[in-house]
Amino acid sequence: MLPLLPRLARCATLLLPALLLAACATPRAPLPPVPVPPPAIPPLPPVARQARLPTWCLPTCSAALQIELSSWQQRLTSPTPPAAPASGPTGR
Repeated sequence: MLPLLPRLARCATLLLPALLLAACATPRAPLPPVPVPPPAIPPLPPVARQARLPTWCLPTCSAALQIELSSWQQRLTSPTPPAAPASGPTGR
């Protein structure tokens, strides 16, 4: 007859997979969603705010600037064409 400790270890080894399978097989009740408030965006401090446009600044000037900025953004985010090799062909 086996001593108590090896018998217990053998029983635990046999029971562990069965318990794990039984735990995975039982359906869990869905938890109700927890209400979460929408994120609040705090207002900018006065130091971080942009100054008002001067009265002498024309709308066409700011529109041209906006077009220029969007073209810069497109150039920064568009893929670049593959570069030419650094040296010429080496074949004879």
